[in-house]
Amino acid sequence: MSTICVFDTETTSLDKPFCYNVGYVIADPESDAILLRRDFIIEQIWHNLPLFQSAYYAAKRPLYINRMRARLATLDKFGYVCQQMIRDFRQYEVAAAYAFNSDFDERVFAFNCDWYKCNNPFDNIPVYDIRAFAVNHIAFTDEYQNFCDRLSLYTESGNYSTTAEAFYKFIADETFVEEHTALADSICEYGILKYLYDNSCDIFQFETAPKIVKKEMSHNWQVKKGSETILEFDAKSVSIYKNDYIIRVR
Repeated sequence: MSTICVFDTETTSLDKPFCYNVGYVIADPESDAILLRRDFIIEQIWHNLPLFQSAYYAAKRPLYINRMRARLATLDKFGYVCQQMIRDFRQYEVAAAYAFNSDFDERVFAFNCDWYKCNNPFDNIPVYDIRAFAVNHIAFTDEYQNFCDRLSLYTESGNYSTTAEAFYKFIADETFVEEHTALADSICEYGILKYLYDNSCDIFQFETAPKIVKKEMSHNWQVKKGSETILEFDAKSVSIYKNDYIIRVR
């Protein structure tokens, strides 16, 4: 089994995603060994306080300060971070990289590498979307949907949640709360990927997934004989055979 990288980014916005935090782990899913952890705070954004404060999670700044003081995170320029990633990928012979909603994180690197005129560490490494794997192999199962129903894990529109937090709650700890810092989220997302790998998901096969996993709502069903209601119940769907017998209720 080849070594892989799971990475995450935190940015100031979606439109112009200036990156202020990059985190990643390099791991061997076969042995479940995490070989390397990196947590970088991007110097250019960190020292541009008005820009940093425009980030959705700007209130986490004290957390980053504590981690830098404890030498758990490093303050470096974006170009240096990219060079360190390239060196790490080479040293650990990384075969593939993964992120949750990887399209966004790839766009973050493309934007920032262009802005800072530096090499993109993912130019020669395939990047796979963990969310696509999780939606296709977990989200449509009755077990996951029943779990979401029990904990009310729904989107604002009432469909099943397909966030990294929801999937990690399902596979590991239903009390889990996503931290929304790059290294912590990378470790969470590696946990999801490892679960998929252990359950025979081919993590070296590109997959796409729908944006939503629709929650079917229960409806009231009535079975009538003439004008008389002889049976009434709530269910998501029913199948009828010759208009006489209900053969499936969901």
